[in-house]
Amino acid sequence: MLNLLWLLLPLAAASGWYLARREYRQNAVADQKISPSEYVKGLNFLLNEQSDKAIDVFVKMLETDEEVIEMHLAVGSLFRQRGEVERAIRIHQNLVARPGLSEGVRGQALLELARDYLRAGLLDRTEDLCLEIIDSNDDNLSALHILKDIYEQEKEWFRAIEVGRKIQAVTPEFKGGVIAQYFCELAVDAKDQKDLAQARRMLEKAFAEDPFCGRAAILLGDIEKESENYAAAIAAYRRLEESAPQYLSEIYASILECYEAMHWQKRIVPYLKGLLDRHHGIELVLVLSRVLKEQKGVEAALDFLSGDLAGKPSLRGISCLFELESQQTRRKRKFSTLAQQSLDRLLENKPTYRCANCGFTGVVMHWNCPSCKQWGTINAIQEFQWGASI
Repeated sequence: MLNLLWLLLPLAAASGWYLARREYRQNAVADQKISPSEYVKGLNFLLNEQSDKAIDVFVKMLETDEEVIEMHLAVGSLFRQRGEVERAIRIHQNLVARPGLSEGVRGQALLELARDYLRAGLLDRTEDLCLEIIDSNDDNLSALHILKDIYEQEKEWFRAIEVGRKIQAVTPEFKGGVIAQYFCELAVDAKDQKDLAQARRMLEKAFAEDPFCGRAAILLGDIEKESENYAAAIAAYRRLEESAPQYLSEIYASILECYEAMHWQKRIVPYLKGLLDRHHGIELVLVLSRVLKEQKGVEAALDFLSGDLAGKPSLRGISCLFELESQQTRRKRKFSTLAQQSLDRLLENKPTYRCANCGFTGVVMHWNCPSCKQWGTINAIQEFQWGASI
């Protein structure tokens, strides 16, 4: 009941305007208008969950009183918010069908109907209505954003780019990084189809939109690596350090693969240590520990890891420390084994990525946040430190 009353607040505001307008209107013909009791009857039907009867009352009011349009829009929006989409559609369709509406009011009604269709999953109808709105008002941000969302859902990236540019022309708040993500999606499609030339072209366009696009740098590195252009791949990956260091953890395995393919094993440890000095993170610490173990043995890895953990404690680092220590002797210490098992259980399925916009967490990298639908806002959680969320 409280939720319903909260949703009725917009309707109450519109109704206040409506009743005041009626009270002070001059030269009205009384028998051509509806009494406030009809409006109250409609509200009572809503409160008693008799939505169909409420619709009949409000539609009748619309047919006889041209000044209830704002209230009509509020009622339709209320039905949509309550999940009664079919009733919202009926309300707004009746309003759109009314002759003599001004262009602005008709556009507002069409927009509400488009939102109804979108809520109902009728994407084609939603798109048609939004295109109709934009034909008469090409800077209608609400319609443009709905179109953008539709094209993202349907993965129509070229259309999303076109709409994105229109949004950019209206408001500076829409950043080029979003359009860069669309070009990255096109690059992924081309890469999956083995059209690497097209993929590279799309990435060039992505960099033109956003020179700091980390995803584009990663994709370019992947393409060059798969083409065995290892030096070019390394150059692409390493540009992340300047353009988007928050994504460095995504390329450690790939860049090591390229170093090994180039027979640059001796350069790996100096490179990683230099990177660690500039961009410390637990993922990089663990990578360097593994490389030291492979190249110089367990003792060297233990010395490095224990020294790093002394200054920056980390649960994942401690778990790795126990694992390395257990490899020094044949018989594992009972305490070390138990402690490592406990840490492993604590770390199991703990989030490794977090959205900087809404706080969504997960164990898989998403370039488009599943929760808030923002692009490029999810980063790796670099540290699992004492006192921090694990």
